[in-house]
Amino acid sequence: MDLPNLSEKLLASVSRDFFRPLTRPSSAIYVDCAERLADVAGEAGRIPHVEAIALIREVLAAHPDILLDDDEGASLRDARQRAGQIFNRLCDAKWLEDQQLGLHERWALVSPGLRPLLRLLRELAEDEIAELKTFADTVRGVCETLERPGILDARIQEPDALRATVTDVNSRLESAIIQLHGVEKLISLFDRRQRLSDSPAETLRLLYAEFGAGQHMVCYDALRRNGLLPRLQVLRSQIADRRDDPLVKVRLAEGLSAHYHWDENEAYHRAEKILRELEHRLAAIRLVADAIDARMASFNQLSQQRYRYQTELRGRRPEIVKAYCDAINTAHEGGRLGAMRDAAPDFTPLVPEVRFFFGVESLARTRRTKLPADLTFGGESAGHHESAEDSLAALRERQRLALTPQRAARLVARLLPAKSKKLSTSDFSAADLDEMLDLLAVAAYESAITADGKRIKWQITCPGQAAGLTPDQIPTDPHAGWNIDRFTIQRI
Repeated sequence: MDLPNLSEKLLASVSRDFFRPLTRPSSAIYVDCAERLADVAGEAGRIPHVEAIALIREVLAAHPDILLDDDEGASLRDARQRAGQIFNRLCDAKWLEDQQLGLHERWALVSPGLRPLLRLLRELAEDEIAELKTFADTVRGVCETLERPGILDARIQEPDALRATVTDVNSRLESAIIQLHGVEKLISLFDRRQRLSDSPAETLRLLYAEFGAGQHMVCYDALRRNGLLPRLQVLRSQIADRRDDPLVKVRLAEGLSAHYHWDENEAYHRAEKILRELEHRLAAIRLVADAIDARMASFNQLSQQRYRYQTELRGRRPEIVKAYCDAINTAHEGGRLGAMRDAAPDFTPLVPEVRFFFGVESLARTRRTKLPADLTFGGESAGHHESAEDSLAALRERQRLALTPQRAARLVARLLPAKSKKLSTSDFSAADLDEMLDLLAVAAYESAITADGKRIKWQITCPGQAAGLTPDQIPTDPHAGWNIDRFTIQRI
């Protein structure tokens, strides 16, 4: 039997204009009006028409920057008339119902479909999901229920008891999966906030303080550290066996038929569907947990990239230099540069030689226009004649002298065939120019792909990293007629 689609069931319950207020440019007005009216109406679900118009006028006054359409009272100057137009649009969408009981008694009724819509909008707007604290209890309760001996044994369980168990577990698993998707929402909110962080301190605070102590970690700890995922996997295997047991499906169909008054064929079809949903939801928790792990890893990577961008690429150094220059201008305002020649320096630069550009030399140099390059290959050039063989030979020579990752990979693979091995430039010597270029390529790159398609990585450490200000103390090693600073190659 084919079940109706979600769209068919939805259109049978609400009108086609039900979601139209959410698509208007003035959707914020409709959402706030619906929330205010539903709160004031309370459980009774109705409010006098005069009070409803007054609430709509207050919402319109709170959104003066929103432009209304013509059917919303854009051409009307009276605020009460504009509120009446918004009330009519709410009634057209079936969010409200206009009830006229007499000449002097008029009510605005909250539509039954409005409250589920408001609940959905509140869940979408919520950035703290308190129900996540009960996630561990929900999943643990499901495991304890299904781990009871004979809980789904059709030979000892009554049909109605079997139906109640499967329906209850399915409902709790659905709630747990919704909570897990709420975890994804929280992580996405952190991701959005991290992209808008203004300083490195805020980036680190979001990563280590707020993200590490957020409510999403409750679900993560419950799944990963409390051993619930292995238990769910075992239960899924057991449910798969029950799903293929004809006796279980027959007994469950009997319980469904007696409870919902379904015929035999429909009850059997629903029993198969419920068992499939139970197995699928037990497996879905692990899939959503893996998706959460991927989102958490993505957030950590984003935080590292954001912190590196803020500290190395867009740090406070330009601002510090500008503030220093402003302080100098303020301190020597009205003075002359010649008088500053004998003044004591503010600080001594920690570099061997310092040169400051001033006057005409500090101005930007005029760019020289380059002549068009001769891109002909093998033909006549502007100054000399060159054959195709000479051009190819020159191209091969340039390629041989190029520092490429491939030549670095060949040297690392030859010198360090195993991982975690180290080798210093003092332990070997380059025999010719090619090996010297291989060594320079190793210092220029940190990973490459070999000829057989494998990727190798290495790391370079050298004394110059700690003795950069004293170059005479850095040891050197002779290679192919040159002296190079000593460094160590470690394959990782």
